[in-house]
Amino acid sequence: MDQKILKGLLNPIRMKIFQFVLMNKQATTAEIAKELSDVPPASLYRHLNKMMKDDILGVYGENKIRGVYEKIYEIKNNPLNTINKIVDEKDRDQLYNVCYTFAMSILMDFGEYLKQDEFDLKADKIGLRSIPMYMTDEESDVFITNMYQLINQANNQESKEGRRLRKYSFAFMPTEEKE
Repeated sequence: MDQKILKGLLNPIRMKIFQFVLMNKQATTAEIAKELSDVPPASLYRHLNKMMKDDILGVYGENKIRGVYEKIYEIKNNPLNTINKIVDEKDRDQLYNVCYTFAMSILMDFGEYLKQDEFDLKADKIGLRSIPMYMTDEESDVFITNMYQLINQANNQESKEGRRLRKYSFAFMPTEEKE
């Protein structure tokens, strides 16, 4: 798997762009800008260019608006398909690389957070937890379903004043009990 595609989507703004284009099949720069209204135009263009360079997005076409061409984007490479293929094939090395990339993205995000002049872990609601839980497969299914319902509620909220972009990352897996 091309790791740059997966790494590119671990950025929360790029993930929002990806989700918007994926849900709409295609999207113009103006439509993406409206959806991500809290992202400054220069940053938005930088993210779009990075996604094109990383082969996540491609240009489907262009609209001519008052003499200026506006790009229409579509998904070029959906890394979720690649991850699903790796999962189906049970390729241990590739699975490890996916997990490694995920874990490193969390460390990079936390490193960026710590670079701020002022930070307050409590006020910013930073949570780093590993919580062991005993569950049957059925209880685990209910837990996961409930978590996805909560995630989807939060993920479908629009950007507006008072809301900060937050990234929720988690891993859920069986483990062996250790003394």
